[in-house]
Amino acid sequence: MMCFETRFSDDILEIKLLKQCDFSLLKNERLSLQNAILSASRVRVDFAEVCKVDFVFCAFLKELLQGKQYELIHTNTEIDEIFATLEMSLSLESPVLPSRFSLFSLSSVFLLFGRYLSDFFQSFLNFLYFCGMCLSYFFRSLLHPKYIKVSSILYHMNQAGFKALPVALLTAFIVSYAIALQGVLQLERMGVPIMSVEIVAKLSLREMGPFILAIVIAGRSSSAFSAQLGVMNLTEETDALKTMNLSVFDYLVLPRVLALVIAMPLLVFLADAVSLFAAMLAVKMQTGINFVQYLERFYEYVGINNFWVGVVKAPFFGAAIALVGCFRGLYVKGDTESVGIATTMSVVNAIFWVILINAIFSIITTRLDV
Repeated sequence: MMCFETRFSDDILEIKLLKQCDFSLLKNERLSLQNAILSASRVRVDFAEVCKVDFVFCAFLKELLQGKQYELIHTNTEIDEIFATLEMSLSLESPVLPSRFSLFSLSSVFLLFGRYLSDFFQSFLNFLYFCGMCLSYFFRSLLHPKYIKVSSILYHMNQAGFKALPVALLTAFIVSYAIALQGVLQLERMGVPIMSVEIVAKLSLREMGPFILAIVIAGRSSSAFSAQLGVMNLTEETDALKTMNLSVFDYLVLPRVLALVIAMPLLVFLADAVSLFAAMLAVKMQTGINFVQYLERFYEYVGINNFWVGVVKAPFFGAAIALVGCFRGLYVKGDTESVGIATTMSVVNAIFWVILINAIFSIITTRLDV
């Protein structure tokens, strides 16, 4: 027996719900009710014979009545409360901003700016909390070395660091050569081409080698960390670790962070060597100064402090890159699309932190005259 009766009266579809209907078990009746309501523009629903109605059916009925002129008659207090709740939930689900808003609408611009600003500060606070947790587990590992996963650290040093060497060194060579060549050309016009040796060498050791290497590692390794941990989050591997009372920081975060912190100074040393060679090549091709003359002037005018400035920055670059990648990966929620979003954000954030750290070190070393 059908759970409702329908009839048309003065172009109004009248639906009379029956007392003996169990609305939670509606199956075939749902399709019949849906077809009846879709064919009408005005609907009247009669609850006269209904003593009790379930929330699921009311939600289904409310969805069908959306966009229609409808009237609910002979309802009781319970039914009125259910439909009032549904009406309120629908109003709350409407977006704050319209899907298509005018670019010239000042209120829309401020709302959008406010939303982005709020998201930025929330994300920044979450990142600070994440860094604090990582520091806490790091100091605990120093007090109790059994928590340090040496094999995992060595694995990530190879995967995230040394396997990036070919593209990193090639990039360092190309960029260093181009910048050195431009510097030599300008100094040659000023009549002091010999000064290009110390200027280009200092630039290579302090900036070009470490900075270019960090940018490449940020693009390669930070995205890899985000993708790996994001997928582990989606497949509930991180939840499995927590279930076994194992720390995500001990097994997933700290090994990656320590791997880059240890590997980056070694990689910077190699990047410095390649950058210096590129600078030597540019100076020789443009001014005719051979390698022996270059090295003699290099040892005379370029202090070892320039090398140490680049090396000291390297662990901070590595820590920032790894922390951003792990943070974005572990905060992945929902579906696979969120992995792509997190990976993109991790690359952008990691490059930003590399630029910021480099700028801070440049200001500090300049003030200290290092």
